[in-house]
Amino acid sequence: MDTVRLLVCIVLAVPCGALVSNIAEKFVTERPLFQPSERPRVSARMLAIGIITMVIFLLLSWRFTDASWAELLAYLAGFAAVLLASVIDLTEYRLPDVVVLPSLATGVVLIASISIVDISADRLRYAYFAALLAFGVLLIVHLISPSGMGFGDVKFVALLGLMVGWQAHSFGDAVIIVLWLFLIGFAFGAVGGIALMVLRGRSQAFPFGPFLAIGALVTVLLSRALVG
Repeated sequence: MDTVRLLVCIVLAVPCGALVSNIAEKFVTERPLFQPSERPRVSARMLAIGIITMVIFLLLSWRFTDASWAELLAYLAGFAAVLLASVIDLTEYRLPDVVVLPSLATGVVLIASISIVDISADRLRYAYFAALLAFGVLLIVHLISPSGMGFGDVKFVALLGLMVGWQAHSFGDAVIIVLWLFLIGFAFGAVGGIALMVLRGRSQAFPFGPFLAIGALVTVLLSRALVG
């Protein structure tokens, strides 16, 4: 592993984790963004988010040790946004457009810019195709069962599809990698749903976004093995 990249990821993880925690808290409490809070400076929730951010950044440093700096930083920013949306979904049962849509738009521009500079424009097509494919699949699920799959998840998975699809090297790879995103995400979601049902003693709705996010992270980390 590149020691410099590792150190950079460690240094960036600390402020990113704190920022994710602070912004997510504003959504939960419905206070204006960045308004001072009377709560303790470091809560257990903030510490947990900080640790999760550190783990994600370290894993991405390992995965993209031989990629360009631009690609690594793009994935760090992307998964920080994904973590923010997931934390909000866990507490509020919603994936706010104000987080998901700007992240998706930024991702579209970033991937285009980096792909062109790195002379890998083909990957750009596969990323966009994967985003549309993931969006389309979950849109069908939403139309069939609106109460079981919210439209927020549909928009969120477009962002995730963009991120996993950037690791494809053909349209066939893009299809495979999106399937893995859903397979892993739904597998974690099934386990989480069963666990919650056991704890609550009854079947009840639960946030699905974080499980899709886990599927995206695992898919990106193992993308070389999944699609060669």
